[in-house]
Amino acid sequence: MRYDEAMKRYIEAQIDVLPVGRFEVVMWLSVVLAALSIGAPPVLAQEGDGIELASASVYLPDWGMRSLDEIRGGMISLVHEPEAPRLVVYRLELQDPPPVTGATASQSPSADGNHFVIADFHTGAPNRLGGFFNGFARAPSEARASVTAAPDGRPALRLSYERQERGFSGVWVHLFDTASHPQRRVYLDARPFATLSLWVRGQRGGERLLLKLADAEWESRGEALALGELSEFLPAGRVETEWQQAVVHLDRLPANLDVSALASVVLEALGPVEGAVFVSQLALSMVPAPPTLRPYRERPVEARDGRSLATWIWNTEDLLADAGKRDSLLSFLTGTGIDVAYLQLVSTPGDSLPPGEIRPDPRLRDLVGRLSGLGIRVYALDGYAGYARPEYHAGVLNTIRNVIRFNSESQATERFSGVRYDIEPYLLPGFHGPARADILKGYLEVLARGADLARRGGLAFGVDIPFWFDAPDEVTFERVMVEFRGEERPVSEHVIGLVDDVSIMDYRTVAHGADGTIRHAADELEFASAVGVPTYVALETGPLPDETLIEFRGDPVIGVPGSVDGPGVVAVLAGPDSARVFWVATGSETARRSVATLESELQRAGLDPAAALIWPVSRRVFVPSDKLSFAALGWDRMMEVMEETTTDLARFGSFAGFAIHHSDSYMRLYDDSWEVQP
Repeated sequence: MRYDEAMKRYIEAQIDVLPVGRFEVVMWLSVVLAALSIGAPPVLAQEGDGIELASASVYLPDWGMRSLDEIRGGMISLVHEPEAPRLVVYRLELQDPPPVTGATASQSPSADGNHFVIADFHTGAPNRLGGFFNGFARAPSEARASVTAAPDGRPALRLSYERQERGFSGVWVHLFDTASHPQRRVYLDARPFATLSLWVRGQRGGERLLLKLADAEWESRGEALALGELSEFLPAGRVETEWQQAVVHLDRLPANLDVSALASVVLEALGPVEGAVFVSQLALSMVPAPPTLRPYRERPVEARDGRSLATWIWNTEDLLADAGKRDSLLSFLTGTGIDVAYLQLVSTPGDSLPPGEIRPDPRLRDLVGRLSGLGIRVYALDGYAGYARPEYHAGVLNTIRNVIRFNSESQATERFSGVRYDIEPYLLPGFHGPARADILKGYLEVLARGADLARRGGLAFGVDIPFWFDAPDEVTFERVMVEFRGEERPVSEHVIGLVDDVSIMDYRTVAHGADGTIRHAADELEFASAVGVPTYVALETGPLPDETLIEFRGDPVIGVPGSVDGPGVVAVLAGPDSARVFWVATGSETARRSVATLESELQRAGLDPAAALIWPVSRRVFVPSDKLSFAALGWDRMMEVMEETTTDLARFGSFAGFAIHHSDSYMRLYDDSWEVQP
């Protein structure tokens, strides 16, 4: 992917595990789908009094639709760019998702004597009920959950938080298999047990947290029921810097909490305050004699020797034109131990080539030679979402032939070690609709042909993929399988089986938990180990905007209202096969003025606001940029997450190391770490 394309990836690439728990209070927004004439600006924005309009075009055939009234739901993303909000249509659905029906399933685990230890938090793996943990927060509050050593050396779940006046922060632990289909989830039937207990200690002592529980019903609403302050369940009546056991008597739970279908344990910070607590050994007991804190053995840390560190270099044109930038990059790569570089190809100046084809600029020989002289393996990099389409395949294959020819005409030290493609087909319109199967088949076909051609030319063939290529469908919860050359597999397995190495775009800034780097990469690494394919875990350092994911469902209402008490999604058709999506910020005065602004925009385009289709918003999730990128978190935080990730993923033979996106921002992060603070 060329650099000017690179920042487009993040809107749809980052949606696998969304925050759940009390964790999101559903808010009403307003999203308006309306068609404007060709040539209308991609984003409309008016600032002042909180009024904002943002829009994006859609082409209905991409989504298998003939008219807007077929829409029964979808997801959009509002990207909070500094200059103006930008809207991306992530998904449009022709029908409502199948309802979750049937009775709630639950099961009682078998106790080991008097006790059943749900989780000891010695690793970030799922607990014995199949559940993960995760931190949750609403800005400006912050939370981070990880597995680390407590002050006494015991591995434990650490919740660090900064609770502001606004927002909330905490950690949840699921008591069911988080990845299972909603209709096949099995919750905890705790009726045979007398107590639920957990061991707690504070970083400084005196930390105040609310202890909460959720059953299946509370969990389905994204909420949990407060039982009281954690201190009320501790012998000392407060959190101390030594381990204490918090004990909950299950026969004293509130009547509106179903002990036969427990779903989550939640700790929520009370504040405003900054603090940290450690949690160990979450357990159930048959009779009121909770277990003592079990001894532990230190987990050996695997050495990182032999693993690589890679980075993407997108600004090749700048490096060829500016010797100072080139020298700075080479110095940085040497100092940080980079031994693999993905170098964006550039064509010979003045070249006029078919779409997708690049003929390497001869000036690349010097740069490749200098990188190789530092012991760095250099891949010829390119990528673009459209390369998944058949009309681009010839250009892609010709580029590989051109790299082979470039190598044959170069000295041994000036040759590329391989070619690498960062295609990202999910950025194509309609990927999250009926076009997905065809897009993916085209994507896999060009990878298969490219890999074969590269190998015959003496080149390794590498690919970058998102971590969610093996995830369940976000609507049906069924695992997405693709048939290719007679085999039906998840896309990730097809890709890993075709290539010589792969980078998993695991863009998260925590290692542990339901939404951490370890969980997201583990399945790919396990499969890659079985087939012998080196696999990199990729992290992001570039600055990214915050975004808000907005879902809407159901039958539309016709006509833009005179005022908006709550948000909606509105659609107006301007042509036989196109439409435009608007987002309208709401809230008392803002709502009234936003609607007026919307109506004037539609009328100016010759459209009738009374013909608009409006949907209620069913869910909103705010995704802060520092969930995805270390740009604002700093070098030390990234090193910490890399160490935590390595400690766990070293068990996989395929774990080749880390790939850092991208060299420019990676350098800035490194340089900032050396600045002396006033």
